[in-house]
Amino acid sequence: MKLRVLGYIIFAIGCSLSGQDYHDIYVADKVMVQRTTLGGPSSRMIAVGHPGGFNFAFNAVDCSPSYVWFGGFLDFSGETNGRGGKGSKVLGIKQTLGIEAVPFRVADPDSLPGSLVFKGYRRNTNTGNPTFLFEVDKVVVEQELASPAKDSVILKFRFPNSLKKSAFYHLNSGIFASVQLSDGLNWQTDKVVELPEGAKTATIHIQLTPADEEFVRIVPELSGIETFQNLCSACHSTDGTKLIGPSFKGLWGRTQSVSRDGRSETVTVDEAYLRESIELPQAAIVKGYETVPMADFSSVITIEQMDRLIEYLKGIH
Repeated sequence: MKLRVLGYIIFAIGCSLSGQDYHDIYVADKVMVQRTTLGGPSSRMIAVGHPGGFNFAFNAVDCSPSYVWFGGFLDFSGETNGRGGKGSKVLGIKQTLGIEAVPFRVADPDSLPGSLVFKGYRRNTNTGNPTFLFEVDKVVVEQELASPAKDSVILKFRFPNSLKKSAFYHLNSGIFASVQLSDGLNWQTDKVVELPEGAKTATIHIQLTPADEEFVRIVPELSGIETFQNLCSACHSTDGTKLIGPSFKGLWGRTQSVSRDGRSETVTVDEAYLRESIELPQAAIVKGYETVPMADFSSVITIEQMDRLIEYLKGIH
């Protein structure tokens, strides 16, 4: 199954084994944004997945990020199986950001805002990264999240009109390894950060306490054809039909032109070439298909699945 969202291609893996369906969304080379239900404080959640494995859930009701996770992105099967509507599951260990309901407040840290309006988000045209837009008591706020390293999260705020009054952000510092504030920000209490009047930007750098467990994805035992159906069929046909990737009809033993390190090269499709294409999908790109990079499944396909897939591909005529 292939889904196209805002011009970006996401690859959903689907397999049916022992009555279980898997539809995992993987992030390729640009940030993915997916509206879904994830459980937790709000049904209006926006999941964001970055290349490299940093993911977070933004709560559109409270206008705040609820939690982050590192690793895979989403199991979307709850939305696609049966009648759908059961939400998604994160493919990692959730780590809370220790944020209270409606954390951004103006003038009074102890009172909920009189008005809170979510204005959506805009995306960076190069990276796809979203900037969330909202207003708190008529104060315009733009917020982004980033992660320079595992267990490290940066909250970035911009105030296009600058702060006319002091503002406050509720954040429980006691659950983190450390928290660093940008210049001008101060702790009012160990759970409230004060942002000064006149501020145009603010940054909070959180070093998370590492999760005390590892996420384990139960990997189904797939045959060669099942692996093809789950990982390859969205982009590659077996009957010569042209999809967004080259057809696998008559694949084994044929010669084809590829681009390697910017140079043209002719290769014969053998086992070594197939393994390289799966493990390093951008190493040798088939001519004519350079504009849509193949998704990298090297971290999700097992050695056994790869062996069975290659055996299956050998037999396609």
